[in-house]
Amino acid sequence: MYLFHNFKSRNDLCPEDKRIFSSYVGPVREVKKGSHLAHEGDRLECLHLIEHGWACSYRMLRDGSEPITSLLLPGDISDNGQGLYNRLEFSIRAITSLRFTTIDSVSAERLFERPRILRLFRASGHISHSMALNWIINVSARSAEGRIANLLCECYARLHAAGLTYQGRYFFPLTQSEISDVLGLSSVHVSRSIGKIKRKGLIENCDNKQIQIKNWHGLATLGDFKHVDLGIDP
Repeated sequence: MYLFHNFKSRNDLCPEDKRIFSSYVGPVREVKKGSHLAHEGDRLECLHLIEHGWACSYRMLRDGSEPITSLLLPGDISDNGQGLYNRLEFSIRAITSLRFTTIDSVSAERLFERPRILRLFRASGHISHSMALNWIINVSARSAEGRIANLLCECYARLHAAGLTYQGRYFFPLTQSEISDVLGLSSVHVSRSIGKIKRKGLIENCDNKQIQIKNWHGLATLGDFKHVDLGIDP
């Protein structure tokens, strides 16, 4: 994943790179909440670029649980190109109604021939690695409140970089059950921990699945969130 929301306006891409990138992106597609973009075991033959809505990657375990391994937000790309032609170890599902485009494998290979574009895809891999490392630390070493605070900060920072926040407010569609699948907590634990974070005056719920961050520094401190690790700045 990487913030490709401004790919076509990057200053480090020449006009020809921008034109070529645009020419290889497929038509916009729309799917409903709960729809799958790909299933575990599928051979990866295209990259998905999220235009609007949220999606996630997850893995089905033997006990029927479905831990979420990453979130795909507007502007994200589902893979940095490393996994093309390999079989997926996870499924990709729409958390909300979703609008996305694709880049097929042949087009992706042609894009990789452009040095500046290839560098951005490699940067994508670095960001993906940093996010995965942060999620491992989050689940293994932080308190329930800390895990939730870190997740809220990460989502805010990513959406802010895409220009999708307003004065500390942003769209956060995850249910308590989905937060549980992200953080390895029970729904009850998630509910109690969110309540504690609210009582500390760090966040509040708004209408239409919006969250208002009232104290960014306090929330980031609680979640030990370091945006520099993700290459994004809220």
